[in-house]
Formats: sequence, C-alpha cells, structure tokens
Amino acid sequence: MRSVRRWSVHAAGLLILMGALLTLALVTASDTVVAEDAADQEFSAWYTTTMEKVEVATNQMATAIENFDCMTVEVWASTGYNDATRALGELDGYSVSAELQPVQQHLKLALEQYKSACYYTELGAMQYDADYLEQAAGHVKSAITHFEAVDASGLLPPAPLSALNRLQGNLEYATQVLRGAQQPGASATPTPGAPGYGVLAVLSGLLLVTVYLVHRRVSH
Repeated sequence: MRSVRRWSVHAAGLLILMGALLTLALVTASDTVVAEDAADQEFSAWYTTTMEKVEVATNQMATAIENFDCMTVEVWASTGYNDATRALGELDGYSVSAELQPVQQHLKLALEQYKSACYYTELGAMQYDADYLEQAAGHVKSAITHFEAVDASGLLPPAPLSALNRLQGNLEYATQVLRGAQQPGASATPTPGAPGYGVLAVLSGLLLVTVYLVHRRVSH
C-alpha cells in the first residue's frame, strides 16, 4: 500500500515537473516569436527608408541622363553608390525570421547589383564611355530581377521598380546615342526633314558634354 502511495506521489511530482517544463517551453517560444516580430518590423522600417534613398538617387540619375547632364549624373551615381555601400553594411546586422531570410538574401544581391550600376554609371558619365553605360544598364537589370523577387514575397513594401526601369531604359538609350555619335561619318547637323531631327536636343547635349570633357582635361 505504501509503495502504491509512494508511486502516486512520484507520478504527481513528475506530472508537475512536466507541466512546468511545458509552460517554460511555451513561454520561451512565445518570447522568441515576439522578438522575431520586433526584429522583422525594424527591418521593414529600415528597408522602407533604404528604398526611398534608392528611388531618389535613381530618379535623379535618370533625369540627368535625359538632359545629358554629366556632372549631375556623376553626383547622383556617387550618392547611389554610397547609399548602397552603407545599406549593405547595415543589412548584415539584421537578424530576421526564417520567413524573411530568403528575402534578405535577394535584397543583398539587389543592392550589390545596384551598387555596381552606380559605379559604372559614374564612370560612363565621367569618361563619356558607352561601354560603361552599357555595363551599368546590365547591372540595373540584374538588380531589378532581385527586387522583383523581394516584391513577390509580399513581406516588404514595394521596391522602386518604376524608377529602376526608367534608369535602365535611359542608360540603354544613352549607350545607343553615344555609339551612334562616335560612328565615322555620323552627321551632327540634322535638318528638319531628316529622320534625325527629333534628336536635336540630344545632339545639343552631346556638344555640351564634349565642351565639359575638354574643360575637365584642361583643368587637370
């Protein structure tokens, strides 16, 4: 009889211990979820701010390219490069939930491609080089692919895809214009009836760029 009672006491104690451990596990799991939610929210806020910077720099580069304003292209390409460099450094400091980790990886690749795009955009504007601008356009295209993957997750606010597509198109167009202007025998004085008359503003911009580059060489 005593052994039965002793067993009952042990069993009750074991049940109490198991209950305590289960409660502790549930509390720990709950705390982990709360911590991950807080980290994800902080990451989302940082992402929003970062994308605002990317959008501003991207639109400014695109506008400057449309105006063939090389100095402004250089300034904003440098700004975009620095913003991307800073963002990549900050990105590694975020510990997000398992659900967001693949998104974080796509974002890292997107920022790396965007950083390279800014680098080659600045070089292309500085050196009036179509090859560099073409490389920049390729990097923007790759960045867009990864930003689209981020958007597809639905876990973060939309990326500035419209601005990025605009920049890619402008870089590709500028590449074509520069290569066309550098072709032997290319006419730089289109007439109103000629097919090239519609790009008179572009050619005027090219003249300004040439003067700017000559000035840079003389000043250095």
